[in-house]
Order: sequence, then structure tokens, then C-alpha cells
Amino acid sequence: MKETNHGRRLGLIWVIATVIVEAYFVAFNPPLGPRSSVAGFGEARTMELFFYVGAPIFLFVVVFMLYAAVTFRRRRGESLEAEADVEPPFARGNGRATFYWSLISISTVVFLAGFGIFTLNDASAAPEGRPFTVQVIAQQWHFTYRYPDYGGVESLDLAVPVGRSVTFDITSLDVVHDFWIYDLDVKQDAVPGQTTHAYALAPQVGNHWIVCDELCGIWHGYMRGPMYVLSESNFTTWIHRQQQISQALHGQLPTIHGVYYPDTPSAYPAAPQSSAQ
Repeated sequence: MKETNHGRRLGLIWVIATVIVEAYFVAFNPPLGPRSSVAGFGEARTMELFFYVGAPIFLFVVVFMLYAAVTFRRRRGESLEAEADVEPPFARGNGRATFYWSLISISTVVFLAGFGIFTLNDASAAPEGRPFTVQVIAQQWHFTYRYPDYGGVESLDLAVPVGRSVTFDITSLDVVHDFWIYDLDVKQDAVPGQTTHAYALAPQVGNHWIVCDELCGIWHGYMRGPMYVLSESNFTTWIHRQQQISQALHGQLPTIHGVYYPDTPSAYPAAPQSSAQ
């Protein structure tokens, strides 16, 4: 009776399973991350690479386990007592297989780690030149946006021009919040007394949702609002309209600062040095 070549059979099943899974991914291309910004698109492509490389490895482990469980299971009628007294055959390890398996595993991990590190650095790096700046002020339970380049005009809606690098200077007036624009892959904590930064570049006109992703109180789930990516002309019209709307409030707004302390008796900011210190 011809001996079964388990290695060849296992390899064939693994190749077929890998082709099916990879072909499904290529055909349907399920999103693995946001793609509405340059940084988000880069990270989505990195996740796709991780999937293409990781799926065959994952499938090999699964196929090997299932094949071993099915092929080498105890058949009906086989006696465990009879096998207990039989000395199992001596099997020497396969040094070549161990070497190549270790080499492939180490090379794959090093490649993915290096690729991911450089991609993350590119995605989180500050934009070059003078970016368009928006100050994000979080409080229970909404975000407020100020535009330093336009006299500190304030709005409850966020609008940015398309195709321009945007720097978000983020702070909070009360508790820790989290400024999250999923579509643009922007996510950064808003911390009282500190300024954190996030960057984005939206290449297309469109609307997106902004949510708070840090539990911040009873109405946390309702802390959300719109973001508008506008053409240059529409943004100019929008910002001029906001300036007209908020003109009467400018005398009551504090001067633009990185952080704000609304509990200060006069006009904020002040702190962290107080008279008690």
C-alpha cells in the first residue's frame, strides 16, 4: 500500500485556502481603515499589506491543526489499551524545515515591523510649511472651533478647505475628551491645561462626523458634530459669514491661547500659578 504524502496533501489544501481568501479580498476589497485623508489612506494600505502577508501564515496554522485533528484522530474500533504498551517509533526532527520556518518567520516579522514603523511615522508627522490651524476646544458636551488666522473667530461647526494641511490644536475646558474624526483618521485626547496636536489633509470635498471617544459624563454619547470639507471659495464664504455672526461676541471671548481656565475670576486664561501658591 502506497504511503500517504501528508506534506504534499497539506500544502495543496493550504494553497487552495490561501488563494480563495486572497481572491475574496481582492474582489470585494473590504475597508480596513478610513481612506478620506492622506494619512488614513496610507494606514489603510498598510493594513492591507499586513492582511496579504498575514493571511497565508494564519491559514497555514489553521489548516495544519485541522488536518492533524482529522487525519490522525483515533478511528472507531481502535483500542487505547493495545496502543499503550507499544513503544512509539523514534522520530528525528527535521533541521532543514526548522531552519527555513524560523528564517521565514523572523524575516516576515522584521519586514512588517519596519514597514509599519515608517508608515506610522509618515502618517503622524507634522505637515511641512505653514499649515492651516484650527483650535479645538472640548467641553461637556460639545466641541468649539476657533480660527487663529481669521481673528479668532469661533464656531460650533468645523469647516476646512480641501487639499490643505490642517493642524488641530486641541485642549479641554473641564474633563478629558477625545477628538475623533474617523473618516480622516484623526484621533487625539483633549486634556485640560494642555495642548495636543493632530494633523489631517482631506483630498476631497465632503462631510464627516466628529465624535468624542472618551467617556466624559452623562451626555457623552451625544457629543458629536459635523465637519465640512469645502472648496477654497466656499470656505472663504463660510468663514466670512462666521465672522459676521460672531462679531458681537468677540468682546466676550478670551484672547487666543493654547489652554483656557474658565474658573479664573476675571477673563481666562490664568493658572497654573494662583495666589495660594
